[in-house]
Amino acid sequence: MKKNLVFFLFTVFIFSFSKFSYSEPFVVLEYRGNSDRSNSNSDNIFLQDLNYSSQHVVLKNETLSDIMLNYYGSKSFNNKILSLAIVYFNKKAFVRNNPNFLYSGKKLYLPSVNEIKSLIINNEKTLKNKDEYNSSISSQIYFFGG
Repeated sequence: MKKNLVFFLFTVFIFSFSKFSYSEPFVVLEYRGNSDRSNSNSDNIFLQDLNYSSQHVVLKNETLSDIMLNYYGSKSFNNKILSLAIVYFNKKAFVRNNPNFLYSGKKLYLPSVNEIKSLIINNEKTLKNKDEYNSSISSQIYFFGG
């Protein structure tokens, strides 16, 4: 009987205070410290020469993520911005400018870091002629709670 009473009180306690314990929001800040982001220590040619650009012929069953990983790497670039920049320079290589639908056999122009920066800050003077590429068939913060 005493065991049932303790279990009952414990259950009432859990159900009555669980509403309050899970409704408090909290923030987790992630500090990365001195991460190595210098261009000189990287073996990525796009980071060594900020004006370097390349071309790639899309193979069957190849995705844009595969291409970006092979050429740009995974740690130095924001993949969402990078995929939008590649779509910007290669509009005819994608179905309705969607980075998820890539035609095989098309020649992709892979823009340089400076060209991507120019797209972001909308500096048309430093961008190469984008129609030339289009015509060629070519620290974290997390928030939890309510």
